[in-house]
Amino acid sequence: MIMCVHNFPTRTAGLVFEWAWQNPKISKRLKHHTWKKKHSETGVQYQIRILDTMLQSDTWKRLPLVVQWMKSEFKEPLNPPIHMPIAYGPIEDSDQECVTPVTTLSGDCCLCGEGVTVEDGIYCIRRHCVFHSVCLAGKWCSKGELLPISGQCPRCSTEQLWGEMVKLKARSSGKRKGKKEARDSNHWTKQLAQMTMET
Repeated sequence: MIMCVHNFPTRTAGLVFEWAWQNPKISKRLKHHTWKKKHSETGVQYQIRILDTMLQSDTWKRLPLVVQWMKSEFKEPLNPPIHMPIAYGPIEDSDQECVTPVTTLSGDCCLCGEGVTVEDGIYCIRRHCVFHSVCLAGKWCSKGELLPISGQCPRCSTEQLWGEMVKLKARSSGKRKGKKEARDSNHWTKQLAQMTMET
């Protein structure tokens, strides 16, 4: 494997991305582009060109993805959004750096005032401020946006990247490879999509 894209919010989101990357000519999300391999392009260069377009598209440009080059000798120019890092080398197992799992999030949401659970809660990098994922994302998103990229914590005023907060939540919730993921139908991104459709 030369490279991969990871850090999707759900397994389903990752599979949708993978399918579209492998089938750009028939993907509904990429149908507005004309995909034809140039004579001067290698197969890898063609796939990287498709990936570059996908990362800039409305469907994926707000996700906290990571582009990982496992074999840097095949590296091609890529221009992902500024909040998407480009990493090199093998993907490291995050279990080693995982913080102590959080089993309860004490307190009420700093925005709506209702109780926060581990499943629906998120907290800022400083870990002082607790929110419902939907409440904070709704505050940071402009009209019509589903996911924020960054914002200022409403309580401590710290500038934060949404993707970093989601990563911290996943690590501290004790999420591990091999363990069954929470049902996609109950995922906070589904709740945000529902809120967006209602507005």
